[in-house]
Amino acid sequence: MNNRNILWIVVAVIVVGGGLWLLSGDNKTVSEEGPIKIGVSSPLSGEAASYGESARAGALLAQKEINEAGGVNGRMIELVFEDDTCSPSGVSAMQKLVNVDKVSAIIGPVCSPVAGAAIPIARSAEVPLILIGASAPGLAGGPDSIFSTYPSDAFQGKFAAEYLYSDLGARKVAVLYVNNEWGVGLRRVFVERFKELGGEILFDEGVAQDVKDVRTQVSKIKNTNPDIVYVPLFPAGGIAAIKQFKEAGVDVPLIGGDAFLGDEIVNSGVSEGVMYTAAKVNNTDEFKAQVKALTGVDANIIAPLAYDALKIYAGIMEKSGTDAAAVVKGLNDLTYTEGVSFPEISYDDNGDLEKAAYEVFVYKNGKAELVK
Repeated sequence: MNNRNILWIVVAVIVVGGGLWLLSGDNKTVSEEGPIKIGVSSPLSGEAASYGESARAGALLAQKEINEAGGVNGRMIELVFEDDTCSPSGVSAMQKLVNVDKVSAIIGPVCSPVAGAAIPIARSAEVPLILIGASAPGLAGGPDSIFSTYPSDAFQGKFAAEYLYSDLGARKVAVLYVNNEWGVGLRRVFVERFKELGGEILFDEGVAQDVKDVRTQVSKIKNTNPDIVYVPLFPAGGIAAIKQFKEAGVDVPLIGGDAFLGDEIVNSGVSEGVMYTAAKVNNTDEFKAQVKALTGVDANIIAPLAYDALKIYAGIMEKSGTDAAAVVKGLNDLTYTEGVSFPEISYDDNGDLEKAAYEVFVYKNGKAELVK
């Protein structure tokens, strides 16, 4: 089989609930009859659970619509959900979807730290995968790799640097980032672009995803007297950092990345005045109402991304069947204009979205308000 025509993704040796799952490297036993199993890897627990809830809700709405319309050539869609906890250890979710559940395709992960560990598993097992939020630069590796319904952070880091420099007039910035695939990639693109524009980076340090005490870093940052602090941190670490910046009297703006858009930050009680960047993803009131009515979930932007991913799979499988090579070819050739999240979804040679736009939000009175 020609690897240039195939998008494959992932498996490794992993611990699941105290048990050990071993990579078989063989997913050829996927059934061509009965329901079509589609896996969903997302954080249903942990610091980013609101993302996983929205992923599940969006996928369930798409499943309902597809199955009520007769399924895919008469075959119903069966969703299999696995909790990846938004951490590298959650790669066990991907392993189970591939080797135990024998799914035909996978939606997710949402989080880059999981995706970085999981991609080799799905690729090795020849299972098509569409990411729905995992966006670290470099995750996509060509048309025989992976696809996404969310743009690469190569866009986001550049946008953030240009916004801080041109719109906010920042010339001296401190950077405190989470030391995982997402934070490292976003920080790299941001720093490179900000320096190109003529800005100065006064402080630049990464912290572990599970670190909750950054008072030492906060003190150092305060002493550099920056115009703005760029904080691409994950939710738990971000909440701790925001609180400690405020306790230390750091009164310059704090701006994070799209990991700040979930319920965790706004419900923390410390989000007032904090900004963040995120891809411009359509999440209409009508769509949110449909999700709410079906699942009871207040959908964030991960819901339309998961919804569109399942609809894309169903459309390709309707024409080409569930053979993985055919699904991958369909993704490579895709121009999808019927989705909720974006007016058009199509891919470049790296499997990334060809087009992306970003927005800036600020938390005020417990709500995220659009700034730009």
